[in-house]
Amino acid sequence: MSRVLTRLAKTSPADIWKFLSDPGMIPVLVSSPPSSSPIDAVSRLFPDAPREQLAALRLQFLMDHDFFRAVDQNMVPRRHRRAVWRDWYEFLYMLVRVLKPGVFVETGVFDGQSSSVILRAMEENGRGKLISIDLPATDAIAGSTHRMLESTLPPGCNPGWVVPEYLRGRYDLRFGDARVLLPEAFKSFPEVDVFFHDSLHTYDHMYFEYTCAWPHVTPGGLVISDDIFWSRAFHQFCRENNRPYVRVGGFGGMRK
Repeated sequence: MSRVLTRLAKTSPADIWKFLSDPGMIPVLVSSPPSSSPIDAVSRLFPDAPREQLAALRLQFLMDHDFFRAVDQNMVPRRHRRAVWRDWYEFLYMLVRVLKPGVFVETGVFDGQSSSVILRAMEENGRGKLISIDLPATDAIAGSTHRMLESTLPPGCNPGWVVPEYLRGRYDLRFGDARVLLPEAFKSFPEVDVFFHDSLHTYDHMYFEYTCAWPHVTPGGLVISDDIFWSRAFHQFCRENNRPYVRVGGFGGMRK
């Protein structure tokens, strides 16, 4: 009980409600790893990567003013605000720079900030292709966009609309239901280096996506997921496959 109370004291009110309203989430709270800094999280997944290299990659991302300016040039006229960059974007950028994936599959695009980070890292690597799948959020989607700063796409915009034009050469963007398009993507790309879930965060859908992707992830590749505390799916999936995971806040990652 003391461990539960300690974890609750470090958890956001929204996630506390999730845990208390769903008793099945209590084991997740008790046994999940503590949140790490982006550098520590990448270091745990890639212990051979020198920390000096990771620190340099993080700084390179944070100082990439031209990239942030290009995203904001798309963002500000429609959202009337600048893009918000949380620390898990640093984690995502460093993962791509360290692993240097050839094929990366992402579900859930929305405005396209994550896609932009992935594509920017791929440009620095000089290799990689991003396949992104999304069902356009023309209305708020419960279990997905309803808790975001904005719950729908701007009028007339498709998912990925903030991705700067100069990064789109590696971008394969597909609109539709991931339950249909994800298996189709794996028929075209039977081996992928990274799978990233960020679409519908219900237990059934998250677990479907992880299990659909797992056979296609190359040894040493990654399964990463945003909002891992919205259900027990990621925690359960990692345990079933005997893989530890790391997390930066509610963003989790495990290595095959």
